[in-house]
Amino acid sequence: MSVPSTLPSAGASFQDDASASSAARAPALEAAADGVPDLRTLFQRHYGLVWRLLRRFGVPAAELDDQAQEVFWVAARRLADLQPGRETAFLYGVALRVASNVMRREKAAPPSARSEQFETLVDPQPSPEEQLDQHQARKLLDQVLGSMPLELRTAFVLFELEGISVSEIAELEGIPVGTASSRLRRARQEFSAISKRLQAARAARGARR
Repeated sequence: MSVPSTLPSAGASFQDDASASSAARAPALEAAADGVPDLRTLFQRHYGLVWRLLRRFGVPAAELDDQAQEVFWVAARRLADLQPGRETAFLYGVALRVASNVMRREKAAPPSARSEQFETLVDPQPSPEEQLDQHQARKLLDQVLGSMPLELRTAFVLFELEGISVSEIAELEGIPVGTASSRLRRARQEFSAISKRLQAARAARGARR
């Protein structure tokens, strides 16, 4: 069986969930709509997106379902305030805040209380070898993202993994476009540096075997 020996480089097109495809990428934040859907429809359309975002933002696997539901509880309380066509932007923002709260709590918790395992999605279609490759790639991506500061991880995930523009990231986070651009540049540098360190560590372990 082949195991991936390298991490994807910054700027690449990622697909770390086997169930995600380019056709399922998040819609543009300013997409038009006739009206705000009801909560059930909102949940059915966007639960997968919210779950994936929370995972990529670093929410432990054991909490993903609960925290995804928290995002939709917030949506339920503010449904009347949602603007038509802005549902996705709203859910991105709520997911980011929920993840930030979880990560602050995790950082403050004793090391033994922190969850370090990430849940993975398995596509029943690929061969066992392909599944192993996908699992290893997701694990490596999780390791890199988990080592990045939250503000840099957020910029990287939204731009590189979710296809959100810099101006939209700035709007979501309430920061100037220049700041969002600077964070993305630093995030790419950090991603590349961490990737190289992990690759070197893996090569060293392989040489000792």
